[in-house]
Amino acid sequence: MDNPDTNGELSWFELFVDPTVVSKAILDPEKKKQLPKLCMQFTDKGLLAEREKERGKLAVEELMLFERKSASMKLCAMATFAALDFDIEFVIDNIHRNELLTLRVLADNFYRIYNEKNLDATFGNWLFYRFVLSIDRRNRLDPPAPRATIATTLSNGQIMPLDPASVKHEKTQRTILELKDHIMKAKAFITELSEVPRDIVAPGIQCFLKPFIELAPKAMTAAFLGDRNVLIENPSADFEAEKVILPAADVANKCLSELVVVHYTNGELLEAKKILSRVTKPKTAHPMVAIDEDVFRAYCAILNVKGTDYSTSGAIKPYIFDLNALNDEENRKSEVWRQRGVQETSGQLQSVYKAENAACSVAENHPECIRDAIKTTAEVERFSKVLKKKLEGIRDKRRLQRIRAQLQFLCATIPDLRDILAANEVDVKGLRQFVTPSQHQNLERPPSTEQISNSLRGNDPFWALMTEFDVHILKMALVELGPFWFPLKMPVSEFLLDTLEKRANTPIYTITRLFLSKLYQLSRMHNFRGYLETLSSYNPDLGQDMGVDLAFESVYVKSLISNAHMPWKIAHWDVTNADSALIFDQKLIRVNENSAKMYNQCISLMLNLGDHQIVFDKGGQIPIDIFKCIPIARMFGAFIPATDESVAKKCADGFLRSLTPVIVGAQPPRGGMRREHDAEKKMLAFRSQLVLQYHMMSLVKQKNLLDFILAYFVFLHNRNMLAKKQSHLKIHAKLVHLYSNETITNTDIPNLDDVHQFLRMIIEKAYSISKTDEDTLRTYADFLYIEKDYQGAAQKYMEYFAVQDPLFRINFIPPDRPDDLKKMEKASEKLYDEQIFHRLRICTAHSGFLTMSLLTCQWLRTGKSKSFTKSMRLLANNETRDVGANCAEFIIDIQAVELLSQNYQANRMTKSLNTLYTGASSLSANQNVGPVLSREEMKRRTCRMLTTLSSTYFGLHI
Repeated sequence: MDNPDTNGELSWFELFVDPTVVSKAILDPEKKKQLPKLCMQFTDKGLLAEREKERGKLAVEELMLFERKSASMKLCAMATFAALDFDIEFVIDNIHRNELLTLRVLADNFYRIYNEKNLDATFGNWLFYRFVLSIDRRNRLDPPAPRATIATTLSNGQIMPLDPASVKHEKTQRTILELKDHIMKAKAFITELSEVPRDIVAPGIQCFLKPFIELAPKAMTAAFLGDRNVLIENPSADFEAEKVILPAADVANKCLSELVVVHYTNGELLEAKKILSRVTKPKTAHPMVAIDEDVFRAYCAILNVKGTDYSTSGAIKPYIFDLNALNDEENRKSEVWRQRGVQETSGQLQSVYKAENAACSVAENHPECIRDAIKTTAEVERFSKVLKKKLEGIRDKRRLQRIRAQLQFLCATIPDLRDILAANEVDVKGLRQFVTPSQHQNLERPPSTEQISNSLRGNDPFWALMTEFDVHILKMALVELGPFWFPLKMPVSEFLLDTLEKRANTPIYTITRLFLSKLYQLSRMHNFRGYLETLSSYNPDLGQDMGVDLAFESVYVKSLISNAHMPWKIAHWDVTNADSALIFDQKLIRVNENSAKMYNQCISLMLNLGDHQIVFDKGGQIPIDIFKCIPIARMFGAFIPATDESVAKKCADGFLRSLTPVIVGAQPPRGGMRREHDAEKKMLAFRSQLVLQYHMMSLVKQKNLLDFILAYFVFLHNRNMLAKKQSHLKIHAKLVHLYSNETITNTDIPNLDDVHQFLRMIIEKAYSISKTDEDTLRTYADFLYIEKDYQGAAQKYMEYFAVQDPLFRINFIPPDRPDDLKKMEKASEKLYDEQIFHRLRICTAHSGFLTMSLLTCQWLRTGKSKSFTKSMRLLANNETRDVGANCAEFIIDIQAVELLSQNYQANRMTKSLNTLYTGASSLSANQNVGPVLSREEMKRRTCRMLTTLSSTYFGLHI
């Protein structure tokens, strides 16, 4: 390839050394057949020059020399290609198949040169996609593998690992497969160019020759001499030197002709015929838009297209599709003639053609679906006869297997096909029969769930006791079970246990326990309507002596079901407290161990529904010595309507004096020491009382009341943290200012588990009721932080910021700009709390994002240097999960720039250091930027950092 003969063959080296001969040589029409080979030589040498440049460490002169050589070789290759009028087909026909890799490089060079110069790349795209379609059309079948050019086994018996011919063949095949990935893009581009035509500017030969002839000799000479000043400029194509404008109509016409070839090659004959009728003769005599008239006359004759510029004249005798043509086996082998036979016939003859075409498609293993082609019984009969004739000459087992698979599908979709095939003596033994409904039996509906249950359970009396509520059925099941039923296994409401035990030795004890257990079952199902209906049917058997207790139980069940709903559901549910007045009647008060929970449910429902005045006024009628929760309930009733802060503080003082001694008295002794019997008994009494009070407060769902209770437990926690000198673990609460340290002195709680347990319950309930309340979110976040749930705490802090502004447009002015503190937004000033940022720094560090943890220190006003030092020590001694260069856009403080630059310099992170100084920290380090612009930029960077932290903690991609 590099050593041409002396019989007039072009030499790439002579042309490259003497640029004055290039234009004369490539424009010589007698040497046109040598140009494809010459074009590949120039492209190959340019590619080798690029590889030499990337080989290793070279001097600047050597690098510039290889760049100059590569650019000059590319210009020569493009000029040679332009001399061939960009005829890709001619180039492919006159080069070796293994040189398709080089031709791909040439096509890519045209595509890139337009993008590098920011020019209209329509011509480059068109050229590349025409190359893709040409390669696809020529390589539908893989060629045979080449023979080995060297021995695969050496003299010493060692096997040669790779053969050069095989390697080239594999690379060529890989290139072809890569080009086929662009086929859909090529079709879409050419279709768009045909539907929306536009002028295309094609470059001429001088666009590539002129820069090469004028600049290349000087540049190469300077490269050899080492003159760097000349080497600064590389020769490149000048598209203004010579250009040819291809009209939009001719470009669209050429694209239509290319689509005809593509569709015809793919077997899409109808689409090819439709587009072929639009192809006309070009008006411009340029080879780029020229159309081969002989080829397109053949297309028109084959596809029977008339009325175009390429249609055949009337002298040619038209082909008539009749029964004689149907029996012509030679023509029947062509799919084109089969398709034309269906299109150019009608009636019964068309049905015959459809059936014959379907049989031929099945016999030849064509994958298209033919079930729409054979619809009538006559067509199916004809299909079966022709298929039997075709199958007689087939002996290939794999081909027969594929035919049987397609027939199996057709038998499942075409009625009676299997029977007709069997009647025409086609072998159907390998075809599986399908299940069909019997004609003698009518189809029945599937059994219902109740029928299935009855069939499985039968007349099981125990199953009836578990699932039925009817009085008669329950009595019959109870009689049938007899002594084999154990009534103690069925639970009963705790409030009715004392009343039930009074009938323990009576004959009606069993039936009474059964009925009460069924009522308890309905209450657990929260079916209050069914509860009332069932209770009315059980009343005659339960007796009049249980009337009052059952009335109390119905009130208890109603309150239990209502308190299980959220406040917004209770508001749309018909719930009243008319029946709840029974609990305040002193004559009907039930004094037992199990009635306290019933009173808690009823009073909590009144507080949730807003009947707090009734609780406050009538709560005093209930004995306090029996029901210890009544004083606290009355305080709740007085606090809800309070608008004066002095009244609220009185309620808080009373709540603090009532509940704190109970919590302190319920604490176990220090060091695990055992108490005396009386002290132990007193502690157990306090704990039982504390359980009931916790039960009542757990039922409260009124928002202000929840904040009131939450502030109390936060007050206890904060006071104990101050006593332990751990003020950094304090928790924020909205109403904590109502509670005073002077109200009570003894709050020594050695074990805060009880406080934290109830604090978690109240916070989660308040959060479930209002997920956008900023004080609740802040309290929730602080609580998770002291529980060392750093991931959850950081999420709640992000929600706390998002409540103020969903887009995080919050500005925390740094402390080194005191003039801007006066202009801080009210929302930002309200949000600003250094404790949040200290905790957010620790949460981010525990998550492994140490660079982000350091950047949170920018928002601090006090203790900023100390926090920076701690974060920097962690960053230096540990591996971080975030990339430092990606965090450069979040910097608003010059101290952060200095610390990060020191870390990058120590770790030799050059890229991160460059990113940090080129733009990320320019605004914070530039003193010439105005205060307004600086403030807006800081606000934008703060917003970006908060957004990134949110996406990090919530696992989102923003």
